[in-house]
Amino acid sequence: MPNDHHVPKVHLRRFAVPGPGTPPKEWFTRAADVASPDKVFPANIRNVAAVGNFYTFEDFNGEESRDLEAFFGDLESDVAPVFRALLDDPRYALSEAWPLPPRMRGSLARFMAAQIVRTTRQRKRLEAWDARESFTIPGATPPDLATTHARYIASTLEEVARALYARPWGLGFSSACLPTSDCPVVILNAHDDQDQVGAALTWDVVFPLDPHRFILMPDLQMVEDDPAKRYDHRLTMDGVGLAFVDAIYAAADRYIYMHPDHLPMIDASRSPRLPAPGAQGFAPQSALMYPVLEERFTVNGRWATHHIPVGPGGRRLPFTGEAFGLR
Repeated sequence: MPNDHHVPKVHLRRFAVPGPGTPPKEWFTRAADVASPDKVFPANIRNVAAVGNFYTFEDFNGEESRDLEAFFGDLESDVAPVFRALLDDPRYALSEAWPLPPRMRGSLARFMAAQIVRTTRQRKRLEAWDARESFTIPGATPPDLATTHARYIASTLEEVARALYARPWGLGFSSACLPTSDCPVVILNAHDDQDQVGAALTWDVVFPLDPHRFILMPDLQMVEDDPAKRYDHRLTMDGVGLAFVDAIYAAADRYIYMHPDHLPMIDASRSPRLPAPGAQGFAPQSALMYPVLEERFTVNGRWATHHIPVGPGGRRLPFTGEAFGLR
């Protein structure tokens, strides 16, 4: 039975350390069930964020198809150079390759869109929305859930990608260590909205790239209020980075993943989780505010791998531009 990764290894590797060998064949992260986030265990990324036959579906001829898994493999190959451009420059934590050129921006927009529509949580949403009828061929038997999900992805991914592509993007640095999860792209305040295209166009979108870098798309109100956010920009987050940790934890379906050298401060009592798709409950709401870095400023590359110094009493030093290597 094929083991289908619903979170790509190309993403998980940024939250993992390599095993032996050059190049390494294995990568290891730390994982935790959202029900017990304090019980962290080591995991090979080959074995996590994967479900057997998750992308096996029935095509329109009634035949079993694996085309979706092949399609995602192409997306992942296409985005790998974008991750290298953004994250592997030893000089700067916030890359000089920003804003991204159109082709790279398009690759990353499609990758992020895939991480919105392909997840296990998205499949649970479709089940909660009773979406099978919407993806049934007239006169045919309604498809099973896997096939419904495949048809939803085919009809929605490019629309979500276009919505993301058209928005202003922020490339950010967080002093707080960030996790990722089995829902790597978080739509703040509308994560489980039935209109995923509208949500992706309207609300804050957060995508952790590695334990200290992320993509943030400010919501429409922030863009309206601040002209500097109407264009691609760079930003830094100090204490607000913990809000991203909470948002990633809140939106995860079942598992969170953490770099072994950058374990985030996850506190289940600090922020409630989103209710499961279709369940009753309170969905936590967030309001963000942040300044945009001037174009001539960036962050020194060493901060992408070194933790912020701890001050008196074990407290982190307050944010200053100089402390982050701004030039």
